[in-house]
Amino acid sequence: MPVPYRRQEPPAAPELIDQLEQRIGRALPAGYRAYLAGQDGGRLADNDHAAKTVLGVGEVPEWASMWDTLRTYEGRVPSWLLPVADDEYGNLFAVSLRPDDLGTVWFWDHEDEADEGEPPSEDNITIKAPDWQTFLDSLCPLGGPGVSP
Repeated sequence: MPVPYRRQEPPAAPELIDQLEQRIGRALPAGYRAYLAGQDGGRLADNDHAAKTVLGVGEVPEWASMWDTLRTYEGRVPSWLLPVADDEYGNLFAVSLRPDDLGTVWFWDHEDEADEGEPPSEDNITIKAPDWQTFLDSLCPLGGPGVSP
């Protein structure tokens, strides 16, 4: 059973999705692009990965803004990763923009990030899923299936 949303945003406008692609300089993975076209992020219910906020590109609260997150983590996260969600502890979930593993979902642990002034490290990232939808489907509500938050 997928984790429900506490707050679900409406679809992102196509021009905002295009603007994100222009900002990152490449096309989004098809599955993640389709997700934004159907839903512009939201706040997740409690789950086993502590995933909290899926970022959005439209008129979302500041704490859920893709644009703010990109500014905050520029130079801290490897450039081939696009932050798309955060967790309860300040870590990120990101999709790969590399051709070899385009769309895979990674976990970025802020506790082990490179020191200030150093280039982003890959020592603090681990792969979580082969694509965005598989990642979302893998999240389990705390307390087990069928338990409402």
